[in-house]
Amino acid sequence: MPYAEVKDTQLITYPYGFAQLQAQNPYTNYGSNQDVAYWFPQTTTAIENGYTLAEVVNAPQPAYDQAHQNCTLNADPTLVGEIWTLEWTITDFTPEEQAAYDANLAQQNKTKAQQILTNTDWTSIADVADPLKSNPYLMNQAEFTAYRSTIRNIAVNPTWDAVFPTAPTEQWSS
Repeated sequence: MPYAEVKDTQLITYPYGFAQLQAQNPYTNYGSNQDVAYWFPQTTTAIENGYTLAEVVNAPQPAYDQAHQNCTLNADPTLVGEIWTLEWTITDFTPEEQAAYDANLAQQNKTKAQQILTNTDWTSIADVADPLKSNPYLMNQAEFTAYRSTIRNIAVNPTWDAVFPTAPTEQWSS
């Protein structure tokens, strides 16, 4: 459990753990008990300054637009009601962040399109749709040709907002 050293409604130190306790009280023998919550109220710093140790909780992450915003957990807790809470800050992407995000999506779409083309290469083999050479044969090769043309356009000219068509269903002769 993370802790904060506080005085009334003022944050003094965050995070506060056993290392800070030892640094503030270097001559104290803690034995094997490293429970900060146990030792802190007994320290000179706490007693003389009126400091207390407060548990810090993380607020639930809010919903945000991941395509246009960053959501960052704040570095310091704030007092929400009576609970010291680490809250979130939502900020809009900078133009550079948006460009990088869009470029990443475009690259992902290119990779996906290339994989689809690889997976459907077999449909463009001439004899797969030739009833004189294959039995059974693919009866809807033209649908696959049109589909692959659209996919190839995405692979060659990828965009962040590419729309992938639905793949045709193989129709085989009986």
